[in-house]
Amino acid sequence: MAARKSDPARKSAKSGDTTASPLARVMREYDELVLAFETGLLRSLDDAQRELRRRRRDDLRHHACRLALAELSTQYTRKQILCSLRAAETLGKSVEERLHSALDASVPPATDLGALDSLHNGYFRLYSTALFDLLGRPTNLRFGTLRFLPTSPPHSDWTSLELALSSSFFVANALETLPYHIFHVPPSPSLQNRGILSRKPEDNGAFPPYDSWLLFTFLGHGCLKVEIPIEMCADVYGGPLRGRENVEVLFWGIFVPDDAVDDPLS
Repeated sequence: MAARKSDPARKSAKSGDTTASPLARVMREYDELVLAFETGLLRSLDDAQRELRRRRRDDLRHHACRLALAELSTQYTRKQILCSLRAAETLGKSVEERLHSALDASVPPATDLGALDSLHNGYFRLYSTALFDLLGRPTNLRFGTLRFLPTSPPHSDWTSLELALSSSFFVANALETLPYHIFHVPPSPSLQNRGILSRKPEDNGAFPPYDSWLLFTFLGHGCLKVEIPIEMCADVYGGPLRGRENVEVLFWGIFVPDDAVDDPLS
């Protein structure tokens, strides 16, 4: 792809224009990108190619337009992803702060427990600004979902769950770590961290060689936090995550009822 150099004067004009309509701003960005790409493409032709450059000017212009459209699409897709991530993070932090305040004031958690009293009637959609940034903000990133499964007697008090990250799938069952470790969903919102060991179902019950403990904080009101080991994320997403360890990647979970029609963040 042809190199683009930023123009400080153009950036200054862009930042100072606050009255233009959204469409006008997009069109201006598009024109600036076309000019930048076209200039880069022309510079890539040396002096011996002047005649070729003259004949190919229209072709270069069309190529610059295609590059500009692709770049603009990438930029706006990233903005949309960031908006969703920040909305989920803002919602989760707000619920967490309210819970902190209630507990500090010795006020019992609200009776409306959100997803805690109806965990099995939906799933949690996962969002992670941290993962998005660690991977270089790719526009095709798939985060994941989390579903708590109903259990039956005599194990109705123990937790079982399914976690999907991108195209990978993990399961966890609290019974598999007894009697050494106990995990269950709290009866009310809590700031206590609770861990459960996960594995891939295709491994015939074997746990992976890397850290696969999921650390949950059940905040109530349809929100939770889950910290996923970076080694586990590296197994799923690869790239710059490989080789890192002893770090957890924070995800925010927003509850989505099975019969939901609207986006939970709308």
